Amino acid sequence: MSFKPKILIVRQLALGDVLLATPIIKQLYLDHSGDCEIDVLTRKPEAFINNPYINEVISPEGYLSFQKNYNKTINLDLAYENYPNMHILEAYAKYSHGSIKKILDQQIGIFTTTANEYSINNFIVDNFKKKYVVIHMRKDTWPSRNLRESTWREIVDGLLKETNVEIAQVGSEHEISFNHNERLINCLNKFTIQELKLLISKSVCYIGVDSGTLHVAASTNIPIVSVFTSAHHDFRKPLGRKDTDIFIPITPEIECYGCQSRLQPPITGVICSVGDPFSPPCKDSIPVIKIIKNVIANIN
Repeated sequence: MSFKPKILIVRQLALGDVLLATPIIKQLYLDHSGDCEIDVLTRKPEAFINNPYINEVISPEGYLSFQKNYNKTINLDLAYENYPNMHILEAYAKYSHGSIKKILDQQIGIFTTTANEYSINNFIVDNFKKKYVVIHMRKDTWPSRNLRESTWREIVDGLLKETNVEIAQVGSEHEISFNHNERLINCLNKFTIQELKLLISKSVCYIGVDSGTLHVAASTNIPIVSVFTSAHHDFRKPLGRKDTDIFIPITPEIECYGCQSRLQPPITGVICSVGDPFSPPCKDSIPVIKIIKNVIANIN
C-alpha cells in the first residue's frame, strides 16, 4: 500500500493573491507525480474551479468541522506581506519549496470548460461587431489602486478617439463603467473567472491596474497594459508567459513609486509614505497619454 501524502495550502484572500498560489499547487502535484491529495483553504473558491491539481476546496469556517489530518500544511497567508520586496510568487515559493527556481511553470492556472467557451463565444457574437479591448476600471479597497473616475474617462475617451476598437468594461457591479458611446460594452458582474479569462484571451489587449483581474489576464498571452502605484511592477508582473507576450507597466511620475517594498513588513493595510493613505499622490500621477499610446501600439 503506497503512502499518499495529504497537503493543505492556505491562502484566504485576495483574489489575485489566491490565483498566484496556482503555480505552487501545480508544482506540488508534479513533485509527487500526482500521487497526493492537495486541499486548499480559501475565501475565494471560485479561483480553483476545474483545477485538476486540487482534491478539495475548503472555507475557513468549514475547516473547523473538517475531519482530516494533513501531512503538510503550507500557509501562504502573510507570505508576501512579510516579504514586500519580492514578487508574490517568489515569496510563496520561499514558503513552499525554498526557491522560485523550483517552480517550473510560473504562469497562473485558470481552467476553462467547453461550456465556458460556448458561453463566451455567444456573448462575443451578440455584443461585439469588431475587435475589442478589455478594461478593468477598479474601485475597491487599497485606495492607491483606484484611479479617479475622471482619469478613467480620459483613458476611455482617448481610446474611442484614436482607435476603432470596442471596449469591454469588466469588474464587479460596484466598479466603474461608462455608457456615453455605443462602442462601450458594460460587462460588469457578468462572468465567472473562467469566462473572464476566455473573454480576455479573445481580445486584442487588456488594460487595468494592479488587481485580481490583472492576474486573470496574466493567465493568457494577450498584451497587457497595466497601471502600478504603491506596489512596484517587478513584484506583480506576470510570470511564466512567453518572452514574446507583451507586458507594459505604466508607473506614476513620482519619486516614491513602489513604496510598499520599502516599508516595514508586514504590509497588510492602506499605506502611503508621503501623504494621505486614502488619497495618495501616486494614483493622480499616472501618464494617461502613455497608456493610450501603448494600447494603440499593441492593437494594430
